[in-house]
Amino acid sequence: MRLRWVVPLLALAACDETVGGQKPVGGDMDSEAALQRFVRRATLDLAGQPPSETELADATSRLAAAGNAPSVRAALVDERLGRSEFGDVFIGELENGIFGGNSLAAQYELVCSLTRGTNPACDTCTSTDSCACQCDMLPTYFAEREALRTARTDFMAGMASSTIERRYAEAYAYYVLAGEPEGRVRTLFDDFLMKIAEADDLENGRSMINGALIPGSPAGLMFHRHGASYDDLLDIIFESEAYREAIVRRVFNRYLAREPSAVELAHFVDTLDAEAPDARDLVRAVMSSREYFDQ
Repeated sequence: MRLRWVVPLLALAACDETVGGQKPVGGDMDSEAALQRFVRRATLDLAGQPPSETELADATSRLAAAGNAPSVRAALVDERLGRSEFGDVFIGELENGIFGGNSLAAQYELVCSLTRGTNPACDTCTSTDSCACQCDMLPTYFAEREALRTARTDFMAGMASSTIERRYAEAYAYYVLAGEPEGRVRTLFDDFLMKIAEADDLENGRSMINGALIPGSPAGLMFHRHGASYDDLLDIIFESEAYREAIVRRVFNRYLAREPSAVELAHFVDTLDAEAPDARDLVRAVMSSREYFDQ
């Protein structure tokens, strides 16, 4: 779902209307240094590296010619969102957050090494890649790792950020170190909902992970939805309003270094798709705002 650029009552929608001479109402034209600062910061945030001199000059010229219009800032942000470097940054930050500072490769090496070192059946394996051993859970870990290695490509091809995050959450190597089912629920809440799981959440999540006693019957209730398996639990979490709120909070904290106001939170949650929310439109709106430019 595309976001509207003019959002009434929000701090993000600071006045960018122009009068004669293409000057913002109530002030002078933004300086070349300010325009360059925006281009450098936006490129660093989205590509993880500064712009080239040619890229900096071109973007600055476009902004100056348009009077630093928010639509031009949005276009520049959009171009950077479409580059492969943004996929690297997004996936890298996701893995760093949910794997406790590890990359995908490091997380799977850790999990596979622990499995290999505690199972005598793996003693005959001579592979330098522990996940490549054909014993215990290692074939499953190997398949998971190879599938997750396509995450950046799939994300840049248009797959929603929520779908990518759910793919990580359903992997054994993500939750295996969390321990008991209650630990898995706590980890999900912490990593993807940015909130502490309460006692009822832990109990109902544990019941879903363990499964229903009677096939076909619900095992637990969360966010007003019943579930009977770990897949059901993930569906409930990643399709919840709480998850969409977490997306908004993460984007605001990442790019504006602050929490959204109640009005901002309600507005942007409403703009995200309920079933497969994607953070990119929200990133575009926040980074093309006057507040981001002025920081």
